[in-house]
Amino acid sequence: MSGQRPFSRLNRRPLVNAWYPFLLLGILFLFWLYAHYIERVTAAQVVDWLNAQQLGVLATLPFVPQLLSLFHWKVLRHVVAVAVGVYFAYDAAVVLVKMLYDLPDRAGAKQFLSRLLNGGGAADPPEVTPTNLVNERSEAVLLRVGGPGQVKVPTGHVMVTELNGRFHRILPAGKHKLERYEYIHAVLDLQLQQRVLDEFAAFSRDGLELRVGLSIVYRLKMGSQMTTRENPYPFDETAVRTAAYAQTVIDDKGTVSTWEDTPLNLAKGTLTAILAGFRLDEIMSPQRPGEEPYRTLRNELLRQLRLKLDGLGVDLESVGIHRIDLPDGVTQQYIEYWKSHWESQMLLSVVDGEATAVEEVEVAKAEAEIMMIQAIQEGLQRARREGATAHMEEVVALRLVEALEKMARQTQQVSPLPGTLLHQLDNFRRQLGSGNYDPRLPGNSIV
Repeated sequence: MSGQRPFSRLNRRPLVNAWYPFLLLGILFLFWLYAHYIERVTAAQVVDWLNAQQLGVLATLPFVPQLLSLFHWKVLRHVVAVAVGVYFAYDAAVVLVKMLYDLPDRAGAKQFLSRLLNGGGAADPPEVTPTNLVNERSEAVLLRVGGPGQVKVPTGHVMVTELNGRFHRILPAGKHKLERYEYIHAVLDLQLQQRVLDEFAAFSRDGLELRVGLSIVYRLKMGSQMTTRENPYPFDETAVRTAAYAQTVIDDKGTVSTWEDTPLNLAKGTLTAILAGFRLDEIMSPQRPGEEPYRTLRNELLRQLRLKLDGLGVDLESVGIHRIDLPDGVTQQYIEYWKSHWESQMLLSVVDGEATAVEEVEVAKAEAEIMMIQAIQEGLQRARREGATAHMEEVVALRLVEALEKMARQTQQVSPLPGTLLHQLDNFRRQLGSGNYDPRLPGNSIV
């Protein structure tokens, strides 16, 4: 048997129930009188029959013979035929209603047909909650087909109804009479809702799996109304209408997800996306003092989730992150990851240091070459100015030795030099300066 809602129906105004039964009884009485008239049953015939049955005393009572003439078998045979016809017509109507609305049994069809005829009044209307609306819709005729009938909306809830497949009205807590074919689409809980998700999987930015748990507290928007003793659960009609139609089929079995499931699903997806933007060490062991990763994650989740739920008519009261830890077997993976990470960092540091040293050596060589060229040029220019071209070799050599001595002293600040290098350069400079240098004399190698 299908649990889906029957097709849309036209809503016609029923006959006025107050005089409808009297009209039927009046027509039946007129037909009775007509049957009495065509059978020509007289009071005298009734009196003779009473005397034969030794009930003559009844014949003496006023109007008794005339009244009994209406129940003569000749008259009753016409009335019985009509009664049998009415019975079969009613039975056919019950079968038709059962088949038309796919009702579970004849008793439910009779109940629905009776409500259609008498307006659906009930001394003790059933209380409809979100739970029994889902569980009993396929069996209860009022929930499956709709009005007319009376229902009771419990405190802290609100009911959304439809007519001809379209939104009709919102019913607050209390007793209400459903109109003809008015269908209960949803019953919403206005009280605070708390949902907890103990564990689900997420991943950090570096691809490591996390086990996360969260909780969320929310409710439907109250709008501009204030909570009072007379109205302890105010609601915003737009939010109620939006939430009532926030239904999604989530699997092949036809399971429907309602507005109550949406906030927790959104919180799960949002937190998963947020965690994907952080490395595991930023979550588990922040480096800077005073950092609170849980609070940072919670505040970001609260901000994003409020924006998303606002358009769904839901107020987010609070959200909490219970746990963020590593599943079994991932701890060793985490250690190996960080071991390889720090080894790669150390290797990069060594390579970077070697590259820097090579670069500094090349720069030093280039600077030395430039300084020697500049020293030679300055020596040549100085010799030409002084007219000492005959001693140009000595002048150039002197400038070159001075440049070498300067570079050696600069290099000494970075790395150690051979012990006699500066002393030999100083001797060469003095000999060239005094003119006593004899290149033919053997000397010690500078390097």
